[in-house]
Amino acid sequence: MSNKTFNLWEQIFDAKKFDVGEDLHFITADEIKAITHAEPRIMAKMDSSADLPPIFKKHGYFLLPVKNGKYAIVRGDGFHRLEEGTGATANHVSRIKFPLTTAGRGSSEMQYLDYSFNSGALENVLGKQPLYQSIRGREYSRDFRFSVNKTLLEVSSVQLEVDSGLEGEDSIVLIEAKMDTPEDFIIRQLFYPYNHFKVISPDKTIVPVFFTYEPATKTYNFWIYEIPDAANYNSISLREMKSVRIASEHEIVIEDIKPKGIVAYKDLIPQANDVSKVIELVFKVSEGTDNYRDVAAYFEFDERQSSYYREAAEALGLVLPKDGKYHLTDVGKELVQLPAEKRNLFFAGLLADFNLVKNSLDILKEKGVLAQSDVEKVIARSSNLTGTTIGRRAGSMMSWLRWMAEATGSFSAEDGTFHLNK
Repeated sequence: MSNKTFNLWEQIFDAKKFDVGEDLHFITADEIKAITHAEPRIMAKMDSSADLPPIFKKHGYFLLPVKNGKYAIVRGDGFHRLEEGTGATANHVSRIKFPLTTAGRGSSEMQYLDYSFNSGALENVLGKQPLYQSIRGREYSRDFRFSVNKTLLEVSSVQLEVDSGLEGEDSIVLIEAKMDTPEDFIIRQLFYPYNHFKVISPDKTIVPVFFTYEPATKTYNFWIYEIPDAANYNSISLREMKSVRIASEHEIVIEDIKPKGIVAYKDLIPQANDVSKVIELVFKVSEGTDNYRDVAAYFEFDERQSSYYREAAEALGLVLPKDGKYHLTDVGKELVQLPAEKRNLFFAGLLADFNLVKNSLDILKEKGVLAQSDVEKVIARSSNLTGTTIGRRAGSMMSWLRWMAEATGSFSAEDGTFHLNK
């Protein structure tokens, strides 16, 4: 959530003259719109404690929807901190006997959640099979009541969304999914669906699960929870946490990363540090986020950061600006249609078109190891850059190479250096 949104919540508290000595206040979407002229849905998006406006933190409040278009500002702990895993990451051999050509079309958590189900990993983790995908998307909740501390709230016809819902003979599994692992999440994301489906299927066990996928380590993480008291918002407790890696059918070696001869600006020295965001930018353009303002708002970039990522996507031949909008090139369209593993190797080949990446990989192949000092020497020899600028650009370059190592598995990163796999 941006500082602008934080300040707008200050305006709301002032305009409504909320007594911060009280544990509960209500506000409607129409009131939020009238006071702030901002989109209520965006103002109300507080998925983790990091999204809480300072005025909420100061007075111990968090936000919950209670009816369609009506919110409760309630005092209490609205978030659950994700527990750290204590066991080893297990390996799962996929049950899929053929390539899923439609898998990995996007870069969202849903692609990985679907793959964890299709591969059999999800059923294995839960110890329940067979499970059938039966719930997904938005719907309006049944009526239910619960307490936050001593404050009683009644929920009626609130829009809720389940990322994935699976049903077995005696259970319903409800999953909230994220890319990467946040420090915490708002309990509502599991608590509301739990209560909703408890009303619909009172005889089945409801299993709330928080799922994350870690691209850096290709790890699928599952926090399996219980809610022993459906009338107590804070009764959520961890039953088990498991992490798995799903075995890949084909192992990629560094020789598989071959320049594609597509990139026009081969001498570009990157300023965009996060390669995953370059790829995500391409997907967002394909979905209609096609101008610098919307891109900057989506990624919460300032204008300069936004230009770095647009420059990288354009230099890679994936995006073309025209008439004030971004358009996918044929190469960009090809990228977004590829399955995840093929997409990573394809994108690595585009990166290898850059002279700096190619030269760095050549050093790695020759020496078996590559350090940032090696990259700095390559930059100094091949550009007019001097001083600390060389170090900053080399740092960006190292982040590109780190992405290649993690996304393809063809070499490894260790203690700030890269090593050929033995």
